[in-house]
Amino acid sequence: MSYFFDQHAIDAIQQGRFSFAYGISPWLALVLALALVVAVWALYRKTTRTLTPAWKTLLISVRSAVLLLLFFCLLRPVVTTEQVVPQESYLAVVVDDSQSMSIADVDGGQSRAQAVSERLYADGGLNEALADTFQVRTFRFDKQTQRVTDSSGLLAAGTASSIDQALRYVDQQLSGLALGGVLLFSDGADNEGVDPVESARSFGARQIPVFTVGVGQEHIPRDVGIVDVAAARTVLEGSVFNVDVALSNQGYAGSEVGLSVYDGDAVVATQRVVLGPDASTRRFTIELTPERQEAIVYRLAVEEQDDEIVLENNQYSFLVDNSVRPPLDILYVDGHPRNEYKFIRRAIENDPTLRLATYLQTGPGKFYRQGIKTPLELSSGFPERMDDLYQYEAIILGDIGKDFFTDGQLTMLQDFVAERGGGLLVAGMMDDLFVDTVLADILPVSLVPSSLLPQTLRGGITRGTHPTGELFTPQLTSAGEYSELLRLSGSDAENQRLWSELPQLQGVYVTGRAKPGATVLMEHPLLQYQSQRLPLIATQRYGSGRSMSITTASTWRWQMMMPAEDQAHERLWRQMLRWLAVSALERVTVDFDREFYHVGDRVNVTATVRDTNYLLDNNASVWVHMSGPDGSVIDNAMEWDIDEDGVYRSSFEVNSEGVFNLMVDVASAAGEADRSDTEKHAAFVVTPSLREFSSAGRDTGLLRRIAEGSGGRYYDLAQTGTLATDISYTPSAYSQEVQIDLWDTPLLLALLILLLCADWILRRLRGLS
Repeated sequence: MSYFFDQHAIDAIQQGRFSFAYGISPWLALVLALALVVAVWALYRKTTRTLTPAWKTLLISVRSAVLLLLFFCLLRPVVTTEQVVPQESYLAVVVDDSQSMSIADVDGGQSRAQAVSERLYADGGLNEALADTFQVRTFRFDKQTQRVTDSSGLLAAGTASSIDQALRYVDQQLSGLALGGVLLFSDGADNEGVDPVESARSFGARQIPVFTVGVGQEHIPRDVGIVDVAAARTVLEGSVFNVDVALSNQGYAGSEVGLSVYDGDAVVATQRVVLGPDASTRRFTIELTPERQEAIVYRLAVEEQDDEIVLENNQYSFLVDNSVRPPLDILYVDGHPRNEYKFIRRAIENDPTLRLATYLQTGPGKFYRQGIKTPLELSSGFPERMDDLYQYEAIILGDIGKDFFTDGQLTMLQDFVAERGGGLLVAGMMDDLFVDTVLADILPVSLVPSSLLPQTLRGGITRGTHPTGELFTPQLTSAGEYSELLRLSGSDAENQRLWSELPQLQGVYVTGRAKPGATVLMEHPLLQYQSQRLPLIATQRYGSGRSMSITTASTWRWQMMMPAEDQAHERLWRQMLRWLAVSALERVTVDFDREFYHVGDRVNVTATVRDTNYLLDNNASVWVHMSGPDGSVIDNAMEWDIDEDGVYRSSFEVNSEGVFNLMVDVASAAGEADRSDTEKHAAFVVTPSLREFSSAGRDTGLLRRIAEGSGGRYYDLAQTGTLATDISYTPSAYSQEVQIDLWDTPLLLALLILLLCADWILRRLRGLS
């Protein structure tokens, strides 16, 4: 009886392995069956009582069915199939042991791993049933695969899943053995980027089917998770930086949740956010300021929700390197003493991240130097040699005439921004003679000769009650409100309040319109030129560097007319100068191939090396020194990448969580005496992985494709009752020919009795004997 509806028996019939015990041809049996039907029809042509055509047809059909069923049993039909010889073949049981298997979404509150272990290893479990037929070899896998003997080897701790790697490993380990099939238990959360279907097809080509068992829910009904976090890898002390967070949710559409950032156990930022629609991802921004000068590992956490199934994706760790660095060197040149000069120097004098070297003209042929590192610095005035100018990261020009510069110095200034990657700020009145120079190309605003300006815009601050010299309240543009350069608070409302409390400015230098590629951060509330409000603060990219213009000389009022303890003026100038200077190229830069790593990952480090003229250097000797949180130390020579000038590479594996510190040391072929700028320190963090929980639902589609590609079959975990029997018919295992009788079954006997009873009742109803 058990074989009558067995799928393998049906497959055998379809493949032509159906036959009769007495060797009668199926075609002859068909002819004899038709003859029986004709004979019954002939017998019912004349009956003792008159019958309607409908009754006659019904009686003929029932009598024919009785005789055909008896005829079928007398022919003794059988199906010939293959059945595995016990213990002559091997079966690979491959179990997903990654972190997603720890999700408790199986009936009864079990985790996926617990449900699989119970199904395999409980008394009378699947492992016992399979062991009756096969020699079972069990493997666990995450991004690597290992042999296990029992459930104690299944920990659901792997940080990644690679089904393809698991199939290839099993193929390699059991190569040469009589492998009857592969049984794969997984939630299908494959995240290594390699399609396992090709490996499954390789098994199928050798008639080794892969049977897949899906574990867990296909759709997680209730979950809030951190999908992605983006933040600056390195920041300067006191700087404000943004942390962009992507949150996904299912089942909590429109809910308000708490989003917090921790430094250790201390909350350093928090805000309430509203989740998007179900099955959507919404991005949010949190502003942070590092509170100490070192590599800081922040922990981002989203508030746990009622009935939430997956909690592991509610936290995320990321690294921001705020380590002590040499100060950024900035050169400030001004044509005469003025309030702006004095207050800019005062704003940054206590900032260890900035050094302001100034060259101030105090009278005809008289200059005053401040903030210099050596007696020779700026001793000859504005640098005339490239290497002297390139020691700075940014340059500020105040009220200075064109006759202060030679054409060569202006060209060098252009190279400083475009090639060196330095920053240039013009914060003074521009001489008309600069209009057709390279300096006009660098600036974010166009330079218009004063003779071409409307009468109302001529004269500037020196004209007293002239419109360009009056008091005004500057207006932040939409870009300026959210720019890191002009933020006074991380809170939008507080930021607006603080700006509203700043005193008015007085006077504006009229240059022209902002260039198409420029970003205007602040503008005059009333004055316009060519239907565009006069830009007060504007920025733009220029080559590898940045440029900025400030067309008022009265920002000192933000300090002079505020309480002494107010720090708005200091904060704004520090932020703007840092922004200008950090774009400057370094002699050595270090990059990593990823934002974060997990235990067991391979870290790829790239160093870009430049010579003293900031040209890419292919002849350097480069070493990387790494120290890990576990005390491990690695010293590797970095190899030059022949395909990229100035690029050197190295890689290594990390095996513990925490912060790893690197130093890249460069010895130039030029043999420089001063190597202070040829050592680069960097850090990266190894964190718990989120990728196992970012798409936590069962991927039934992938598991079905694996099974179908190999000639196997897919099962849900709750529907594996016939799995052991099904696997016993695998075609590649050692097997023996088995004949299955189709006639000797209780079902046929019951059907025969039912038809005989129906025939008797129908005949009695019509008065037939």
